[in-house]
Amino acid sequence: MTDNPTRALLRYIGSPLLPGRQFDAPVEDEKLFNVAFRNNIEMLYFEALERAGKLDSLRTKRDEIKARQLETVKTIVRLSSTLTAGGIAHAVTKTLRPYPGTPNDIDCLYLGDLKDYEKSGEYMLGQQYRLTGPKDMQYEFFDELQGGEFFKDKAGGRFFIDFYRELAADHMPYMDSALLREFVTDAHVEGYDQPVKVFLPEAEMVVLALHSVLMHRIVPLEVFYTYAFYIQAMDDAGLDKVVAVSKASHAGPGMCTILSLMETLHRDCYGEVPAKLEYLLQRIGRRETEARQLRSTGLKAPHVVNLSTFVVTVFSKIRGARARRGFFKELAHMLNPVFAVEVLYHMLSKKYIDKHSDHV
Repeated sequence: MTDNPTRALLRYIGSPLLPGRQFDAPVEDEKLFNVAFRNNIEMLYFEALERAGKLDSLRTKRDEIKARQLETVKTIVRLSSTLTAGGIAHAVTKTLRPYPGTPNDIDCLYLGDLKDYEKSGEYMLGQQYRLTGPKDMQYEFFDELQGGEFFKDKAGGRFFIDFYRELAADHMPYMDSALLREFVTDAHVEGYDQPVKVFLPEAEMVVLALHSVLMHRIVPLEVFYTYAFYIQAMDDAGLDKVVAVSKASHAGPGMCTILSLMETLHRDCYGEVPAKLEYLLQRIGRRETEARQLRSTGLKAPHVVNLSTFVVTVFSKIRGARARRGFFKELAHMLNPVFAVEVLYHMLSKKYIDKHSDHV
């Protein structure tokens, strides 16, 4: 395997933002697969190998992950159909990708009146969903109808659902559900008649940026490729919508982080920055500290976000009234020393950040 697995994977898989360009002939490698899997781009790696006629020893793994992916999609379609039938406003987020992906679990955001959130949880219990972890900001469900075996560690991820009251880091919402309601659309999944409620790309991109920076302080290559596929499909009006949603969500530092990492990877792996990416960088901005940090690690992915970027992103978010109220609620909870230590450990421990973000 090459000394730089990130560069190798990107040069084997290519970039959707560079259509028509020839990329390197891929090499089948177990260690490279492990890096791709950790970044949730293993199916893109398999596709590159398949196109080159080089998928051999990893074919069994590909078939296993493909089977898991199909089961996950079945769970997603049932979830959205069940909620729609119950008249519950929602959207699946951070789960379906514009390329074949295998999420650890299914994230779904409740978009109805918050006073009815508990009723929606009771409805789910009546539809053969097992409650496995109630929390202040989310219910955790296991889809028992799919026939899989329940494991607490979520290994395999196929039938697990996080049903969010709001998208939040502990008690601080990082996205305004009222804004997101304007960006819900139907996604049609191959093999199913029932559509899945999802967010339009301009909103999903902002969700991914804030989730990566605020929730986990880590950016895997799946974010790089999700952004790349979305951006390539956009015209100028679509790119301007991304800018508008970013501004409305006070997401500038988080978006700058993702875009700067993409710029660095394009420049260092392909030798050029695509025009559409450059346009967003000029409109939204750069986060040079993240570019330097990425290069200092030898382009290691997933990329751990600097603490300073996390802090700046938090203070940008609390310009919004909803996030500001949640921020002060979070501070009040931190008067409990046990909670405070847990929050600080999650924020500061790179070991925890690295482990928590494992793809399983």
